[in-house]
Amino acid sequence: MYSDKYSVYIHIPFCKARCGYCAFSSCTDFSLADRYFEKLFEEMKFRSDKSKPIYTVYLGGGTPSAVDARYLDALFDKLDECFDMSQVEETSVECNPESASDELLSCLARNGVDRISFGLQSVNDATLRAIGRLHVFSDFVAALDRAHRHNIVNVNADLMIGLPESRDDFVRSVSTVAALPVTHVSAYALELHRGTSLYAALKGKQPFDDDEQADMYDEAAELLAKQGFARYEISNFAREGRQCKHNLHYWQEGHYFAFGAAASGFTDGVRFTNPWDIRDYIAAPVADLREGSSETIDSREEANEFAMLGLRLDCGISVSEFYERFGIDFWQFFSSADSLRERGFLLCEGDRVRVPSDKFYVVNSILSELWQSSDE
Repeated sequence: MYSDKYSVYIHIPFCKARCGYCAFSSCTDFSLADRYFEKLFEEMKFRSDKSKPIYTVYLGGGTPSAVDARYLDALFDKLDECFDMSQVEETSVECNPESASDELLSCLARNGVDRISFGLQSVNDATLRAIGRLHVFSDFVAALDRAHRHNIVNVNADLMIGLPESRDDFVRSVSTVAALPVTHVSAYALELHRGTSLYAALKGKQPFDDDEQADMYDEAAELLAKQGFARYEISNFAREGRQCKHNLHYWQEGHYFAFGAAASGFTDGVRFTNPWDIRDYIAAPVADLREGSSETIDSREEANEFAMLGLRLDCGISVSEFYERFGIDFWQFFSSADSLRERGFLLCEGDRVRVPSDKFYVVNSILSELWQSSDE
């Protein structure tokens, strides 16, 4: 059900190297770190709000684990200063295996971090080299062991579908990771973006076509299920009780503050995005960071977003909650919903509507048809 709690996302854009597929806001110039964190803390103070209890915190990037631990200590102090952190249920930090040192993990543990998301991508060292990653698989195993020694046992491993490797290589990655003491696995399809080095290297051609990637996804889901990882969102699989609360808050159309370059938030019915480039973010007056990049979301648009996000979840959405929040029947709001149900692309089970598991890989087409029908 809908919660009035808020989450916090903080973007830390620094990376030791830029991965071949990366199209995110990232920066390898660590000489900007002092100025960046100064602006970040200024923004947090400017937007501080003790009236809304914080439910989850997520540090993403970039590579949060790549920066000096003193910045992270100061960041958590600033969070305590600016927000009501008394009800936080989960604090996640993205880490790369090669930078998850004992010093870094000690810093995270003493600041209450209880979940780490490792950017593994593949267990195959040749693949990791080809996509510009700095670690090898043994680095991940060592980092996972260090995290456990610091009592951070809720650990996600990111994998990618469709990397320049064989299908057997991908299956080996899934099987290997599923057998390790991780609690969560994310499996995302490779997206090739113009301007990235991997796009140039592959000349814009995906290593696998859509049908092949769909088959790889289905095989991964089956392998993970056998090892006790239940799919709860299209790309996310967790052991019992280990779903990512922060991401669930997004998918359930919760509200969240966001700070840092390229950070996008949703508070008080307004969506906003900060300047993408780190230098533009640093240079902008804090009061002007959202200028030209914020919009008020009316109830109709929010209803659309609630459905588009919620139907990515394995459990789908509650029809009664949809009515409670937006004052209209789901089947009436989306004129194509009945047709999609008749064609087997939506299932109605009691109060809930969901996308059947065998249609997950074409969910974008299903959601597009729903979205378009809401305007009719």
